[in-house]
Amino acid sequence: MEKAVAYLVAHPVIFFIAVIISIIIVFSFLRRIMRLFIVVAAILVLYAAYLQVTGGHTLEAFQHLGQWFSNALHGITGMFGFLFDLLKFPKKG
Repeated sequence: MEKAVAYLVAHPVIFFIAVIISIIIVFSFLRRIMRLFIVVAAILVLYAAYLQVTGGHTLEAFQHLGQWFSNALHGITGMFGFLFDLLKFPKKG
């Protein structure tokens, strides 16, 4: 890894090309994530409409869904926190 970084630093044109490709990859990923969020929002709107038409309790269902999402997000952030703690470099003493 250190050799790759040293090579890129020594060759600024290749480094610039690598940065441009990395930016394109990140924006492509973000665009796909935004599409996913839009689809999920559309599904939630359709679910709310379905509950409204069938006489379901819309507010209670979305409160339950929000609580589930909050718990899932808390678990995911806890898992990533644990993984980042494992990846930390040991302190030199």
